[in-house]
Amino acid sequence: MGIPRYRVIAERLRREILARGAPPHQRLPSEPELARRFGAARETVRRALAELQRQGLIYCRPGVGSFVAEPRVDQDLDRLFGFSEFMLRQGLRPGARLLEAGVLRIADPQSRVLRELGLPAGSRVIYIRRLRTAAGEPLVIASTWLPEARFPGFLRNDLRRQSVYRIMERAGYKPTRAVETIEAVTLTAEQAALLGVAPGSAALLIRRTGYANGVPVEYAEDYYRGDRTSFRVRLGEFAAAQSGG
Repeated sequence: MGIPRYRVIAERLRREILARGAPPHQRLPSEPELARRFGAARETVRRALAELQRQGLIYCRPGVGSFVAEPRVDQDLDRLFGFSEFMLRQGLRPGARLLEAGVLRIADPQSRVLRELGLPAGSRVIYIRRLRTAAGEPLVIASTWLPEARFPGFLRNDLRRQSVYRIMERAGYKPTRAVETIEAVTLTAEQAALLGVAPGSAALLIRRTGYANGVPVEYAEDYYRGDRTSFRVRLGEFAAAQSGG
């Protein structure tokens, strides 16, 4: 059985977009133009465009047309990097807008933050909420909680320009392993406004507990734009070799 016609068209368009380095938000030819060019029915072209949208290469605006999407940021979940370090490895300039920062005393014994950090009720934690950017584009709303007792003077650092992991490293508690969970969510109006997308847009919520010397030193909840990020996990023999397990 041969390859469906719409997939052939989708692959040709994908190669053309990548080969010419089409900039984000550049408009593609209309469906009728593509149908004439490929000698195909409009329904076939429509399915090809839907396939490219599914791959994250384009986005469609009903009644307007199809456009080249912003490139996705691919992140490996089997390697522990701070956001700044990871963006630099991707060739992107990391940035941060500080939204909130302070010290909280959490009295609720059922608090997830206290449970993840292994702290008793009434403990004081450092709370940081930032909008993380890549090449100037908003990508992540990052909330971080740290046990205050392990990081005296933490908030005196410039959290707009310094990596949280770098500050933690200087204190002797940079995480060397972490446990993460991933959940598909939709953004609230406030979150969507920060990330520059429509309310109710899809996002990925990454919850992370970081450990240094076997002790939990960080709990984080990061909301990643669903249209700009994808995550990769290595399984089987390769993953075992990477972890030594």
